[in-house]
Amino acid sequence: MTDDAILAPEILMEDIAKNFGNVHALQNVSFHLSPGEIRALVGENGAGKSTLMNILYGMYSQDSGVITIGEEKIQDRWCPNAAIAKGIGMIHQHFSLIYSHTVLENIVMPTLKWSDFKPDWKKYEEKIEGLLSEYHFDVRLKDRVENLSIGERQQVEILKALYQGAKVLILDEPTGVLTPQQAEALLGFLVDLRSKGFSVVLVTHKLNEAMQISDKITVLRGGKHISTVQTDSTTIPEIARMMVDRQMSAPVQRCQDVKCSKNVLELKNVSVENENKKIVVDNISFTIGQGEIVGIAGVAGNGQVEMAEALVGLRDLKEGSILLDGADIKGWSVEKRRSEGIGYIPEDRHENGMIGEMSIAENLILDCMKREPFSKKGVIQHKNIKDNAEKAIVDFNVKTENGSTPIKNLSGGNQQKVILARTLMETPKVIVACQPTRGLDFSATEYLRKKLVESAEKNVGVLLISSDLDELFELSDRIIVLYRGKIMGNVRRDEVDLQKLGLMMTGCGEDKISENK
Repeated sequence: MTDDAILAPEILMEDIAKNFGNVHALQNVSFHLSPGEIRALVGENGAGKSTLMNILYGMYSQDSGVITIGEEKIQDRWCPNAAIAKGIGMIHQHFSLIYSHTVLENIVMPTLKWSDFKPDWKKYEEKIEGLLSEYHFDVRLKDRVENLSIGERQQVEILKALYQGAKVLILDEPTGVLTPQQAEALLGFLVDLRSKGFSVVLVTHKLNEAMQISDKITVLRGGKHISTVQTDSTTIPEIARMMVDRQMSAPVQRCQDVKCSKNVLELKNVSVENENKKIVVDNISFTIGQGEIVGIAGVAGNGQVEMAEALVGLRDLKEGSILLDGADIKGWSVEKRRSEGIGYIPEDRHENGMIGEMSIAENLILDCMKREPFSKKGVIQHKNIKDNAEKAIVDFNVKTENGSTPIKNLSGGNQQKVILARTLMETPKVIVACQPTRGLDFSATEYLRKKLVESAEKNVGVLLISSDLDELFELSDRIIVLYRGKIMGNVRRDEVDLQKLGLMMTGCGEDKISENK
């Protein structure tokens, strides 16, 4: 630790309990964070990790228990502003940025007072440029957040917390939205923060990351504190057993030899524009065969989302054509594409995959509520909707009391299972799966991957868009790499390694890689 380090406060949470209705989210959990420590907080979805940290950050209030920051016992009126004043900052999975504003505005505006009618932006810019230099961030203050990649937006969130004086950083699943290279850079940055006297809580389900940088690992399961152990005295299998209370099964593995009898989806010279009329998918062509899983790799923001939206009808093509079972689907509505066999698992389930206030049963029929058996001559068939939900809950192992539960009350893994159930109940010909396991725990990830493989074995074509390269290598028959909307490589999984894939992701095509051998 350097001499000019700014020491973070000691944090003690004792016997914290929190209930949401009949759900015991936390049951007398204690948590002690020392100054200058990186603590990994691990557990499956629904274990209580985010709830515990949201209480520390003032987003929720505990039902019982005591929080002590430094030497001060927190009484009432604990809220995010109070937490920030005590030096605690939190970066959530879903960023709280104003996309139409610049990086500078997003960082500074939370600190402005009502009397600051004409902020001295130049003064703020000079101060934040100092932070950019000190912590080696790679963002431009005058860029609008809407034009940034996901990794850059995360940097803005961290900068915002540091600018507000955070000495304790809580990061909730921070690498779930990053490529391996970005994730490695972030972890290195957190280690550097520790050397400067900061404390870090890394909420994660990626145990290799927890083992790589943490000093201690705290395991929660079912809202209870299972154990806190020194990282250098434990192993990944030991932590995994504490998390799930069972032996972990082997990763889902796709067989090597998949023979496709025909193409179920074909893209021909497809180009797509973004909202600013900029070409972000640039003249790409590829096919997906029946029973084939084709993975899409690439740094976030290289046209993956726009391509997926064009496939399912949420975005118009600029040029080219898309064929489903040989039929040109240009001009087809989203509803027609879904009814004709295109299933969709969106990248952001909260924004595009579900309606939180609606029940599980209602979310399951969002795509087909106007069709039989859920509607007859314009009349909703409530019994059929209820029966469908009960079957889906059993078939897809959704943990809930019943189908009338609002989907927002489910854990992330169970929400994703509902979206998967809705997709598969339509018996699709092809599934467009965008980041299907992002932010999910071991069990939910294993389950989702298994279902995608089972779908392929039933002759469904799968387009798997994922920033998790391990996932792409485990499941894909072929991997296509996108860079700035262009295809850098279209290779069989057994013909490429991580090094080659990484080069392609930075813009090197297969021909250039071969030349450099």
